[in-house]
Amino acid sequence: MGTCRQKSTGGGEGRLNIKMKKKKVYPTNKNVHLLGRVVMNEGKLKVKLNGPQYLDHFLKTHTKAGDDVLMVVTAKRPKRSQSQNNFFFVYLDLISLSCGHSIEELHKWVNGYILGKGITEVFGQKVRMTGSTSNLNISEFCEMINRVQEETDIPIPDPEPFNLSLTHDEFGKLKLKQEMLYKKMKNRLTNTTQ
Repeated sequence: MGTCRQKSTGGGEGRLNIKMKKKKVYPTNKNVHLLGRVVMNEGKLKVKLNGPQYLDHFLKTHTKAGDDVLMVVTAKRPKRSQSQNNFFFVYLDLISLSCGHSIEELHKWVNGYILGKGITEVFGQKVRMTGSTSNLNISEFCEMINRVQEETDIPIPDPEPFNLSLTHDEFGKLKLKQEMLYKKMKNRLTNTTQ
């Protein structure tokens, strides 16, 4: 690990000067990546590995009894993308033109009415259990937007132009064009409440 060198001090007498060189230490950890699926087994959620033989092989090859291991489980749900979320808020902005509600109010409506999980009682008071768009996967997010369209009768704008790399001015022009179109539309929910 270290090296010793004798250094002469000029008087003939040698002095031992110990200089330690530090060596880099590389971990000898071995790891394996395994895929599986969450299943219900005997009333409990369990992980069923796609290839349990790979785990067996890894344990036989790289471990012995008494070794510590680290297990990391990652949920591989295809979560909704940021561009989907951005488009959703553009859509809410366009809906707000037909009903007069703010984007925030419409977002709360979606979380409570479209994604709501019912009403429960807490401390004797009724409380609405709301959902969240951030917990949706890609297909659930698309279903949610389609449900908003069904409830409001306000069509979903063509997402293609919004996905293009537009300058700020080009995006502003596109949004103005959409706003002029959507201001003329009548929201089904607003029409039924009047």
